[in-house]
Amino acid sequence: MLIKNGVLIDKNNGFHLSSKDIRVEDGLIKEVADDLLPYENEEIVDISGLVAAPGFTDIHTHVYHGKTAIGIDPDRVGVEQGVTAVVDAGTAGADTFEDFYERIIKKAKTRVYAFLNIASPGLLSLSELTDLSNIEFEKVKETVEKYKDVIVGIKARASGSVVGENGAEPIRIAKEIAKKLGLPIMVHIGNAPPKVEEVLNLMEKGDIITHCFHNKVNNLIREIGILPEAKAARERGVLFDVGHGNASFSFDTGAKGIADGFIPDFLSTDIYDKNIEKPVKSQITTLNKMLYLGLTLEDCINKLTREPAKALSLGETGEIKTGYRADFTIFELVDNYTELTDSVDKTVKQKPYVKGKYSIVGGKVYECVQ
Repeated sequence: MLIKNGVLIDKNNGFHLSSKDIRVEDGLIKEVADDLLPYENEEIVDISGLVAAPGFTDIHTHVYHGKTAIGIDPDRVGVEQGVTAVVDAGTAGADTFEDFYERIIKKAKTRVYAFLNIASPGLLSLSELTDLSNIEFEKVKETVEKYKDVIVGIKARASGSVVGENGAEPIRIAKEIAKKLGLPIMVHIGNAPPKVEEVLNLMEKGDIITHCFHNKVNNLIREIGILPEAKAARERGVLFDVGHGNASFSFDTGAKGIADGFIPDFLSTDIYDKNIEKPVKSQITTLNKMLYLGLTLEDCINKLTREPAKALSLGETGEIKTGYRADFTIFELVDNYTELTDSVDKTVKQKPYVKGKYSIVGGKVYECVQ
């Protein structure tokens, strides 16, 4: 395949809306150069007027569907939306991961990875940590070992509705298990208990806090500024993720955090069947919201590509670089306004905005569904 006539954006490799062609062989990037001539019988993908970026990765989705409280088809939120890889954030636990792998992961066109829910049932209900007997170390260990090619970490949810009277104890146990297994943990923060300060103090370098811009009482960004515990966690190397979701992203909270220098490391969606139509829609919609909040296009794309690949050890992906996977998000930069709504029904207008056109995964082209 030869991808011609577009402009590339990947600040890690010096592409700042740079006119280049890309040659793909055997699912990998073979060559990036000016005005490449096609080989005989080579497929030509003409992207005149469009931008090619490394394939977007959404590190917080719920794509184990059909048997869970929340979930959606990975391709609907993946290749159909300009996203080449999704990470399921704990919809499946040790009891359900085999079904997830066989029925969904193996059949998806989108690359699918997963955080394993620390609770064996996963999200069969939404109160999985009210019963500590749901945390079974040997089952977790066996599942991680069996599916090590797709499991990138452990997931635990720190909200009162999830943990009940157990407070921070399930999170402490989950962190201990993740550490034993040499994996990062992603922790959802929401309404107390536990207090977010308790959760932050458990986190170490490489761990991820998701929902960093929610505006509930138990949040990271207060009237007085960024919580001292959040600042200390960041200094230790803890990473922070948007995790938009149905009730976890506020323009006002995000604006205050960014004004105070609290920039998220990842721009994920927390997308599933009940929030795709409103307010989340897609990862590209979340990208546009971050453009509204003042982040640059190059920085946003870095947080959708290289940063997830590095943090989750996804291999040679997330960059436009010879030898790396031929995964690309092809989009149009539209010089017009689009309306964007957050999780608390605040609506704003952004210009310009990104509109997904194609996903390319391993050299296979998929058209985005608008």
